[in-house]
Amino acid sequence: MARLVIDSGIDSGMVYPLTEDITTLGRSPSNSIQIIDRKVSRFHTEIQRMNNQYILRDLGSKNGTYINDQLITEPYTLQNNDKIRIGDTVMYFEIEAKEEEERDTTTRSVRLVSEPEWGEEKQAISVLSKPELSYKVDSSTTELLKDSTHRLEILYQVGETICSILDVNTLLNKIMEILFNVIQPDRGCILLKDEKTGQFVPRVVKTREEEEISISQHIVERCIQEKVSILVSDATSDQRFKEVDSVIMERIRSAMCSPLVFKNEVFGVIYVDTRSRLISYGQEELELLTGVSNQAAMAIVNARLHERLVEQSKLEKELEIARTIQMNLLPRSDPEIENFEVAATSIPAKKVGGDYYDFLELPQGQWGVAVGDVSGKGVPAAILIATVRALLKSESTRPRASVTSVVSKVNILTCHDVTGNIFITLVYGVLNPHTRSFEYTNAGHCPPLLFDPQGNVRSLSVGGFFMGLMENTEYRKEVVKLPPGSVLVIYSDGLVDTMDVAGNFFGLERLKKIISENRTKSATELRDIILHQLDEFRGEAEVFDDMTLVVIKSL
Repeated sequence: MARLVIDSGIDSGMVYPLTEDITTLGRSPSNSIQIIDRKVSRFHTEIQRMNNQYILRDLGSKNGTYINDQLITEPYTLQNNDKIRIGDTVMYFEIEAKEEEERDTTTRSVRLVSEPEWGEEKQAISVLSKPELSYKVDSSTTELLKDSTHRLEILYQVGETICSILDVNTLLNKIMEILFNVIQPDRGCILLKDEKTGQFVPRVVKTREEEEISISQHIVERCIQEKVSILVSDATSDQRFKEVDSVIMERIRSAMCSPLVFKNEVFGVIYVDTRSRLISYGQEELELLTGVSNQAAMAIVNARLHERLVEQSKLEKELEIARTIQMNLLPRSDPEIENFEVAATSIPAKKVGGDYYDFLELPQGQWGVAVGDVSGKGVPAAILIATVRALLKSESTRPRASVTSVVSKVNILTCHDVTGNIFITLVYGVLNPHTRSFEYTNAGHCPPLLFDPQGNVRSLSVGGFFMGLMENTEYRKEVVKLPPGSVLVIYSDGLVDTMDVAGNFFGLERLKKIISENRTKSATELRDIILHQLDEFRGEAEVFDDMTLVVIKSL
């Protein structure tokens, strides 16, 4: 199956299968795929499926349609992984391999040519093989460390080895392994600063013998405070540390400690020591350890950043999946109801929003209508929306269910599942096409607006407290008539609370005026006019809250 994957823009992460013969894209909710982008025209472009091919056409859009960064003026046959840009939204066309094979039966060839005059080969070096690096330095060759050229070669090899390791634990162990091979300590430890507690805690400890290691806190603290590498040679006789019990008790002959510094902040230290009378560290070893620490610091920072990016990528992927699931929970199309015309849409401000609407087909031709708003965004809001949706579907189909009994039961069950201060506002009503009536209860939601045929408006606020906090909430109901020409508009607060660049609110009165002036139009036209006016009012201002709009017109 072919699909569009939104790569950037407000709908980033969304996946749209191309299941229809003609798929339209644009800012209007009347499109097959609505693109919330100010630079996208109301009806921007379309994709037509013909004989296993997908033909893209621009629909006379203001800002044009780009394929692989080229403006198209003629119909274009999409290829797998084509990049499509409309406005500021970038998406990719993907097609399954099997369908690609069926669609593209042409033979692509590769031509090899030989041109001797291009030049004569002088030397070849394989970039796929590198000589194995060895850091083993036995006691008979430790004098090599006094050679500055050799120390530079070791540092180069160390940097080449550790710079490509992006797992922090693997990197720390590799650093310690290198130090044990090069300067041959008896014990070594890398301490890193805990970001929560601020304490320096050991992340890697290595000893030549199985023993519990103790290191001098005095040496470590001085290293951190003064941001200097410290060499303690023959520590048992060093007068500077004669009062430091930990050094004396461990009978350390030589010890070195070097800070790990990034942006002038110490975030860790490398500590090594030896008890051997055959090895005594000097200035050369300290310089080498300092060099290794400098390279290790950058490698550790990069590895930590990589881990954060990986976790962020996982979280973003989860949010993309959650939003895809949430958007799939919304009705795929507006219902066809006798004597009524219905048009609805929901525009999330974030990848996973807190708004919800649904149409529930009930016995005897009646329809349940629900519009809700969860206090919050993200995955918790999506989970609560899914829960409320399932409960409404279950409770609304029970025999002799009333709007108040349904909402009361959903509220009780929601209270059991909700933790913290999260709650949901909801308007739930039953639309009866035979009596042209709407029986509803309002659980703390924005009061829907009901315009009669003469243009008089009233707010539907009968109900009770919002759901999810108090189990014993009682709800009242009201039945209102919708004679021909009546218009019922149910919305979320994100619509009226939309601000322009100057900080002015769109407001309820503006919404009433737009509805009043256009109430004789169809439900679809009225919905699109409201959204267009909202878009024009907002201008370049950011969308801060989800916006849901349901328009029901009595015919």
